[in-house]
Amino acid sequence: MKSSLILALTLGVALTPAAALAERQDTLVPQFTEMSYKMMRDGQIQRVIEEGRANKAAFEALKQRELQQRSLQEPTYTGSVRRPRQ
Repeated sequence: MKSSLILALTLGVALTPAAALAERQDTLVPQFTEMSYKMMRDGQIQRVIEEGRANKAAFEALKQRELQQRSLQEPTYTGSVRRPRQ
């Protein structure tokens, strides 16, 4: 009897989030579809894509500039110098 009660409670707790998610998915798909259509009509998706491309180009330019600056610097030697034992 006690193990049946524990099993029933455990299954109830385990299945509650799954049931809630199943109910919510019915509303999420239409909301997502509606939101994406609205973004396409407004041109918001295109602006986000262009902003992402501009950010990528700026990052690549910064990376190139850092590489050029690094190549112009005098080399720095780090590490230990091996000395013969006396």
